[in-house]
Amino acid sequence: MNENITLFGGKTITINFEPVADAAAEGGFRVPPAEEIKVRQIPVREYDAGVGLVNDEPALAGFLCQRLSPQPSTLNKSWALTLTPESFEEVLKTGRDVNAKGFFSACQRRTEHDAKAQAAMIGMMASLPPETLRLVMEKGLATQQRSPTLSPGSAPPPAR
Repeated sequence: MNENITLFGGKTITINFEPVADAAAEGGFRVPPAEEIKVRQIPVREYDAGVGLVNDEPALAGFLCQRLSPQPSTLNKSWALTLTPESFEEVLKTGRDVNAKGFFSACQRRTEHDAKAQAAMIGMMASLPPETLRLVMEKGLATQQRSPTLSPGSAPPPAR
């Protein structure tokens, strides 16, 4: 990794946005100006927040560029959806380059750990008697149906 990337906490790139509807503009659309933005090196303290976004590329792009919505700590993936396809890909590519030996290494370790844990659980479940396995599956389904579903990267409401 380039020492300047580490020194400056990321890499600055130029991005472009998709045209937006504008009745006052010629042809009914205007193209927002290009923007310089830093694709940041994710700090270790934010790994847990980012790992759930790896499979949601627009949210990941917003996270890499530290784009926040008006609600504190809520990632703004709608910002990434306004980028041109080339700029979107450049953000993701630069993010992978800048974070290859940090954030994405941690994501890989977590994925491997989760896969091993899941394989161990499946192995344990395979050794259960069929009746016990059926009861475990029913209990799991009942619990799953009662619990609210949160999207990746969202936070549960605070405890009262």
